[in-house]
Amino acid sequence: MDLKSLLDGYLRKDTRISERQISQEYKEVCDLDTGNCYTVRMRDGLIERVDNSTKINRTLKVETPQGVKTLLNG
Repeated sequence: MDLKSLLDGYLRKDTRISERQISQEYKEVCDLDTGNCYTVRMRDGLIERVDNSTKINRTLKVETPQGVKTLLNG
């Protein structure tokens, strides 16, 4: 069974979601009605929400009157 069918059956409504495969085991699922996204994994037909504590650090170069500075977002 796919993820959308399981969610529809559990919530008893037609869900509007988008899925993106993160790894072999994990998927990112976004609710198109609310805009909330969650990382989930399926095991034995059960959906488990995974803690979204993974952070990706990104750098951004900004030009200021004192010169170019590098900002870290994460």
